[in-house]
Amino acid sequence: MIADKLQNCELYYGSHPKFQAAFEFLKKAVSENLAPGKYELEGKELYANIMEYETKLVSKAEAHKNYIDIQFIVSGIEVMDFCDITKATPNTEYNAEKDVMFYTDCPKAGTCALEANEYAIFFPHDVHKPGMCFGNPAAVKKIVVKVKV
Repeated sequence: MIADKLQNCELYYGSHPKFQAAFEFLKKAVSENLAPGKYELEGKELYANIMEYETKLVSKAEAHKNYIDIQFIVSGIEVMDFCDITKATPNTEYNAEKDVMFYTDCPKAGTCALEANEYAIFFPHDVHKPGMCFGNPAAVKKIVVKVKV
């Protein structure tokens, strides 16, 4: 798991061949204030979902086998827990169509609180629990870029 500010994104371009395109889209989405919806950047290899919602007190822990998540906060603040997949216990079967498996809460989970222009990168070995509130539930605009492994 990586957490950082958009201004530092170039540090991670070498981590995956599609990270530069992913971060360029994030910059464009912010500067153009793109509307919620799904944006295909490179078909199933690289796409993004822009969403607006209210954070929750509790969220589900999840992981993906085929995609890396770059979860970027456009506005608001969101708390995300995370842990290594080897420390989590699945509580559902893997859904190949949606590339997701849900887990019971992670013991000794780390926590990050992200604000506008900050992101977390979750790799397939990172169980993550996004969408949680910092204090009281509040409005968030977030972009999740899905990068094929």
